Amino acid sequence: MKKIRTQGKTIPLWLTAGLIVLASRILLFAVYWYWKNEFGSDNGFFRSLMQWDCGWYSAIAENGYGTEADIQPDGQARWAFFPLVPMLEGFLTRLTGLPIRVVGVLMNSVILYLLTLWGARYCLKFDEGKWQALAFMLFVNFGPYNVYYSTLYTEAAFFLLIFLALYNLQSGHWLLMGLFGALAGATRNTGIFLVFAVPIWCILQYLREDDPLHPKTPANLVRWVLTKPRLILGTFMMPLGFFLYMHYLQGLLGDGMAFMHVQKGWGKEVGNPLVHLYQGLIDIGSTDFYQATCTVIVLYLLLHQIFRRRLEAILTLLFVLVPLSTTVAGMARYTLCSFPIVLEAANVLAKKDRLSKAVWCVFLLIVGIGTSYQWFCGALIVI
Repeated sequence: MKKIRTQGKTIPLWLTAGLIVLASRILLFAVYWYWKNEFGSDNGFFRSLMQWDCGWYSAIAENGYGTEADIQPDGQARWAFFPLVPMLEGFLTRLTGLPIRVVGVLMNSVILYLLTLWGARYCLKFDEGKWQALAFMLFVNFGPYNVYYSTLYTEAAFFLLIFLALYNLQSGHWLLMGLFGALAGATRNTGIFLVFAVPIWCILQYLREDDPLHPKTPANLVRWVLTKPRLILGTFMMPLGFFLYMHYLQGLLGDGMAFMHVQKGWGKEVGNPLVHLYQGLIDIGSTDFYQATCTVIVLYLLLHQIFRRRLEAILTLLFVLVPLSTTVAGMARYTLCSFPIVLEAANVLAKKDRLSKAVWCVFLLIVGIGTSYQWFCGALIVI
């Protein structure tokens, strides 16, 4: 059993993760209580977490995707949101009889524990050890946008599925990799890009192997891959969730890409991501400027990942470029709630000296509390 050693005492990792998650839930409730008393709101804790796109997820969970007749006057529609999370929420709501706002929070709190625990195990097994694992757990639970792991959104589930796919890829459990990759593709459209991690891993792993009898050539790389049929099968499994949703939309609407075409209802159209980033950076003081600045910080983390020759760099790149190609709005939470980016942020934080660690931890905690408070207020800066 993996453990984290603190001041001469050894604490089981599962208990460390549980205590951190519990503390984060208490802090989130304290933020809610402060907001409730400041504004005199009558809304309960679970109802207050129902903001923004939660309405879309609850509508899908309770009533499905509807038909073309359900398109809103502004062009928005339910099929912009992928099905796995609302399906789970709907199933658990019917199973327990609890309101969906309660089910969504409880389900994502359980997922938060799993991603805290397994994310730490990922750091211990595949990266730089206990201090990165601890930094990772603290960042996820107390850092910026941690509130997204506590509501009906897909951040927690997508985060968990991404690193479970990567964990099983590197552990040699390739059919599990394919399963988790398929589920990630049914959670968000960017989940399909997990498949690009496989050839990068193959190249890195092949180059690390010491085999003097076979020179490192592309042809020998192909032969090396062909000796791993489970890896090939798992790789072909990964896009299935994405393609099944496309198939469903084709039958429902006659347009398998309807999830992308409907983005126009939110003012999103595919364009040059660098142009969107530049336009955000020059709009100083605006919400877009804030989102663009966060994106620049993430690009620094991407470079850090590349210099460390980390497999996760390819996903960081894609998870930045794909949403940025439509708009800079929302980039902060798309990126700062993303496993490969949080992993690298934890690595950078863990390498700092004690004073720098303390300063950064306080800063990230303040931002985490601030974004949670703004969520309860319904502020635009957190979307």
